[in-house]
Amino acid sequence: MIRQEDLKEINSENVKIFLIKNGGSNERFLQLEEFVNNLKKYLPLRVEIKEEELLAYPALKLTDKEEKVQIYYLAIPEGSEWEPFLNALKSISQNKDFLSENEVKRIKNINKQVEVKIFITPFCPFCPAVVDKANQISIAHNLIKTFIIDATSYPDLVQKYKVTASPTVIINEEYILVGEEAKEKLLEFVEKAGESKYDEEVLKNLLKQAQAERVIELCEKDEECLYSLVELLKSPELFTRIGVMHVLEEMVEKGQNVEKVLPHLIEILHQVEEERDKGDIIYLLGLIGNPEIIFEIEKAVKDEPPLIKEIAEEAIESIKQRQQYH
Repeated sequence: MIRQEDLKEINSENVKIFLIKNGGSNERFLQLEEFVNNLKKYLPLRVEIKEEELLAYPALKLTDKEEKVQIYYLAIPEGSEWEPFLNALKSISQNKDFLSENEVKRIKNINKQVEVKIFITPFCPFCPAVVDKANQISIAHNLIKTFIIDATSYPDLVQKYKVTASPTVIINEEYILVGEEAKEKLLEFVEKAGESKYDEEVLKNLLKQAQAERVIELCEKDEECLYSLVELLKSPELFTRIGVMHVLEEMVEKGQNVEKVLPHLIEILHQVEEERDKGDIIYLLGLIGNPEIIFEIEKAVKDEPPLIKEIAEEAIESIKQRQQYH
């Protein structure tokens, strides 16, 4: 509910709102228009209807008078989403963001376009905080564009981005955060997207969201990404290790050359302690390895229990058979 006292800190001269139609649901457009008209009863806002290329329609664009801020609502900012919208209004009108000095410093280091999509649902406990943070980040840096998307109203986008929980945050199409971690890691992942950085944390999140194909694409293009992936075999989370093995198996099946990671796998074999983990790595050595690696496998398992030695024998046999086949 809009209350006059909530709006007393807002200088409406510094705020602009655009309603963007370009097709889409007329009913949703009318709902956005009704929301804006209600807001105008309390604030003399500048509101225009315009066309703009977006991922879906209709939308409400919240910006400053110079149109540098880029916040798009494919949602009605009511209920629990009213407060983040109100905070954005206040922040834009006062020409300041409500972030810490350290956060602003980190954001200002970003020098490429970053696009943040946040899928929300009604009554989601974490959504408002994530939206609030994303809005303030966008206000702090005009290279950062934020879309707030009501997952219940845009099913085509939900299907396209494989959204199964809220909030789901997708940054530059490939950095994914879900649930409570979306608020905790939002700025960190915006920074990574700004640097095109695909480290272990990014890969782990992609694996968690069943984005194995995207991980494969990244590893095919970036050798460092492949090494970061292999490093995740030391992760304490079982789903992460299973995901890594799946990706490496898929890459081998596709004919990708991943032999470059063999020395790294041998190193990890010496570092892990659980028999299960050792067995998984030896299996990968058998899957990826060449005859040159056989001696390293034999040396690595010399003092291991019988089960590990048995797995090693199978891996070595697999390498020999593959060599004969070729």
